[in-house]
Amino acid sequence: MASQGIKAVIFDIGGVVVGSPLTGINIYENTHNLPPDYLNAAITARGKNGAFQRLERGELALDDFYQIFGEELSDVEVGNKAYRDHCSKKGKECPKLPEKLSIDGANLWGIMMGPATTPDPKVVTAINNLRISNRFKIGALTNNFKVPSAKPSAPLLASSSGTTTKRAPPQIITSEQLNEAAEQARQNPQSAGAPTELLKLMFDEFVESAVVGMRKPDPRFYQYVLDKLGVQPHEAIFLDDIGHNLVAAKKLGMHTIRVQPNRSHEAVYQLELLTGLNLTKSVGQSKL
Repeated sequence: MASQGIKAVIFDIGGVVVGSPLTGINIYENTHNLPPDYLNAAITARGKNGAFQRLERGELALDDFYQIFGEELSDVEVGNKAYRDHCSKKGKECPKLPEKLSIDGANLWGIMMGPATTPDPKVVTAINNLRISNRFKIGALTNNFKVPSAKPSAPLLASSSGTTTKRAPPQIITSEQLNEAAEQARQNPQSAGAPTELLKLMFDEFVESAVVGMRKPDPRFYQYVLDKLGVQPHEAIFLDDIGHNLVAAKKLGMHTIRVQPNRSHEAVYQLELLTGLNLTKSVGQSKL
């Protein structure tokens, strides 16, 4: 049964609309004989002042980030402690941990961003169906990074408040078109994994952590996008793939849906129940 009073649907990008950088991290761990989630635990353990977190708040340039990122993740004292804590929380036996690491931050970042360029066709179709229904405002709330020398495209206007506001009417944008745009972006290695201007056209408000200087799970970040969309927390649905990001949104009063790896169809079904719409039907060809 559809929830009454829903006025907006807000999507995370990486791990929801496109692939997750976590997939790239797992690939790196596997090929370098590191335990699963070792690097993610190490990144998280750095807290608000870690290189990854600072990058996503726009406090580090990408070129400066690479070296600091690699140095932090090469610190086995911090990494091993973080992983032992991770194993303890999960209630699992801790495997043998590395005695020494030398991680190239730029190389790891490139591997992380690989999956983050591939759109999920099921989620893209759902967004297109939401848009053409004209019943909901569509937002994006993403932890991301600044691309050096990024230039906005003509249909977009960067507002003074740091978000990207769509000027064009609702568009049908296909996964194939998004793939083509991502492939063009990959010609510049530093822009790989960053949202393309075409992707931004799918949303009424596209709010980026590196632009506004806040990141999930900071409650102010969620309130920022709610204010931009002009809705109250209980009037919004938020989709994300990270548990603590959803916990923070739920505490504010938002409806939440977790998108599990390779199971986006389940999230789309939950979204159908909350919106009362068929979000899997074909929406035809692009109107661009």
